[in-house]
Amino acid sequence: MTPVVLIALYLNGGFTLAISTDKFWYLLPLLGIISTAAMSLTMVASQKLPVSLFGTLCYLEPIFLFIFSITILHQSIDEGGSLFMYGMIFVALLMMIVDSALGYLARKRDDRLHGYNEPQVGSFPPRRRLKNRRIKGVLTAHRFRKIRKYQQKIHKMTRKIEELHSK
Repeated sequence: MTPVVLIALYLNGGFTLAISTDKFWYLLPLLGIISTAAMSLTMVASQKLPVSLFGTLCYLEPIFLFIFSITILHQSIDEGGSLFMYGMIFVALLMMIVDSALGYLARKRDDRLHGYNEPQVGSFPPRRRLKNRRIKGVLTAHRFRKIRKYQQKIHKMTRKIEELHSK
């Protein structure tokens, strides 16, 4: 991408603007630092947030940028086809919200039809019991290993005591 950007800067006179304006030389490294911080915070958020919430926030970010650019920065809506682009993002966000709401209503209706508190055939035996058995099994195995370890130590000590008595 760098050659394409350099060619575009050369054709549009971007190099002369960058050389003649001093503020670009200190704003460019600052832009890099801010971009790096934003990217690292996005990576942290992607690990800590649920996938559905993170996806929704990723859709909301451009909408908020559009609203802030119009209200705070007083940008024109007609610049660069931004109204069409942000309109499509807003429509996609609305479709995602409607789909989530319909899925929630369908799950709620299914729970009501099947009886939420009744035991389900698909979950027999209950998962809670399996989990408790698994924990008991791990604890039993741990206790068994400890007991066996102490028995081996006792056996080793009794052999040494017998060797001392035999001498």
